[in-house]
Amino acid sequence: MTLALALLLALADDDAVAQALKDKGAKVVVAKGVVTSVEAGDVSAWTEDDFKRVASLSGLRNLSVGKGLTDAGLAILAGLPELDTLQTNASPFTDDGVGALAKAPKLKVLKIFHPDKGFTGSGLAKLTGLERLTVAGSLAFADEGMAAVGKLTLLKEFRTWHAGQTIEGVKHLRGLKNLTSLTLGQRLASAPPTTLSNETLAILAELKSLESLRLEEARLSLEALQKLKQLPALKTLQLEGIDLAEGDVETLKKDLPGAKVTWTKPSDVYMKRIDRLFGPK
Repeated sequence: MTLALALLLALADDDAVAQALKDKGAKVVVAKGVVTSVEAGDVSAWTEDDFKRVASLSGLRNLSVGKGLTDAGLAILAGLPELDTLQTNASPFTDDGVGALAKAPKLKVLKIFHPDKGFTGSGLAKLTGLERLTVAGSLAFADEGMAAVGKLTLLKEFRTWHAGQTIEGVKHLRGLKNLTSLTLGQRLASAPPTTLSNETLAILAELKSLESLRLEEARLSLEALQKLKQLPALKTLQLEGIDLAEGDVETLKKDLPGAKVTWTKPSDVYMKRIDRLFGPK
């Protein structure tokens, strides 16, 4: 078989798989005859053959999967040779399943939203090639998961909110010397302990490589936030839903002249949770 014929057959296979996925309601992006991106919704009814069809897409770089992705499905998808970005939402995989993604040779970006309680995050420790990671929406992702994240030394970006970690988990980020962007939101709870507090800011001030920092849903003092002056590379500070006096925000902007500081007041929903976590003013 000539190279040209092999390419034509591969493109024909991509066309067939693309149509099959569209028939199942998936959104498919095709570039020059090659499927490069797939966005699937609920895959609970998918068979092994359905996942194998996706795994046959040798040029697939971006994959988003909704409810129903299991360990078995992850094991099949881990064979995608060009997969760069994987996003999941509300799926019942475990740490063993996520660990299988270590076989995906080019996986750099992983976004996990609302995982099942069988996923604690410990399996992330095997994904040493990750550069960008998001985990949000599960109390099961707690300090054990943060310990695994702390081993991913190539991470440049980490985002987490509405999870289960405490300040002890945040301490594991100290080893991430390449981390330039961090989003840290509040713990998914209505009672202490917290993830983000004045005490947490002393730890974040040790992450000297940070250029961008987003903090969400907490009551923070000006004095604690001023510790961020210790971050030499900080360019952007976003304070989203942070209970802080407006005058203190203006002072902070002056204290951080090299960074763009933005701030939004907590919504009523956020404020109720902040009061429960930190106590009423």
